[in-house]
Amino acid sequence: MGKVNVGIAGIGWWSGVLAAVIENCDTLDLRACYTRSKDKAATFAAKFNCQAVDSYEAMLALDDLDGVILTTPNSAHRAGAEAAARAGKHVFVEKPISNTLEDGRAMIAACEASGVVLAVGHSYRRHGALRHLRRLIDDGELGRVSLAEGVFSNDNGLKLKPGLWRSDPAEIPGGCLMQIGIHQIDNLLYLLGPVSDVQAYFNRLETEPDVEDVTAVLMRFESGAVGYVAADYISARRFTLAVHGTKANAYFDMDNDGLRLQRTGETKPLPVEYEPIDHLRAELEDFANAILTGAGPEIDGHRAMVPLAIVLAAGRSSAEGRSIALTELLPD
Repeated sequence: MGKVNVGIAGIGWWSGVLAAVIENCDTLDLRACYTRSKDKAATFAAKFNCQAVDSYEAMLALDDLDGVILTTPNSAHRAGAEAAARAGKHVFVEKPISNTLEDGRAMIAACEASGVVLAVGHSYRRHGALRHLRRLIDDGELGRVSLAEGVFSNDNGLKLKPGLWRSDPAEIPGGCLMQIGIHQIDNLLYLLGPVSDVQAYFNRLETEPDVEDVTAVLMRFESGAVGYVAADYISARRFTLAVHGTKANAYFDMDNDGLRLQRTGETKPLPVEYEPIDHLRAELEDFANAILTGAGPEIDGHRAMVPLAIVLAAGRSSAEGRSIALTELLPD
């Protein structure tokens, strides 16, 4: 199996993280990079041994380029994806797929019309603990799942200053739920399946820019289970999951206790071993595999529309003070 040559558009902290991951991928090579700052592009190119190009159009014109990785602001995803599709290049875009359902649909249509892959970067579901937890659920080890909780917090909101795209409420509708909480929304979708409706509360307490820094959303799943996701942009880092079932509860703390299981009748949860997986490498190699084999990526454009719709429904719920059926946003 050959390698897929990709270019990264939009150079910042996260593009560097992904470029470092690509260096360890068996199926990807970083061919080129582009950002508006030539100095920044040159530094990035030297560090990751790729070509700095003068424009996004120049990147798309490279004959040996197979695909692009878009780490641009959310509002730029549509234009970047549509241009890549017109050039016959495959597209990997960071989450969320876009800020709006209209843009997401346009990206899907453009990539499908050109016959190119559209993959979206919801990576945490590929973490070894999440994969193992999904197997426990599928095998009936937890019994009937009734409740799931996902929390993602960090203090990045305390550092936000006006003038950055992450500080612009037009760029981040839903505030920290769009920026970090969407990861846990996707995790619960992966573990529990489709959602029927949501109820949410958003607030801004401490961030200097007008961005919601604390959010909570309740999700009712079609299975009857209830899920809860909280995102907090003004407190210490926490990434935890809890899944409750009639036979056992499972707990996952990414930074501390790993995966633990407490079976009914036991007094405390016990550690569970699982196979470690580099979730970022797994998502990028999934993108490459989709290109090389023709198989669809795990998170294509259609699947990525669901966590986006939940964030947007949560925002509507908080503003209007009512539960929002997901069919209000995704009637199909």
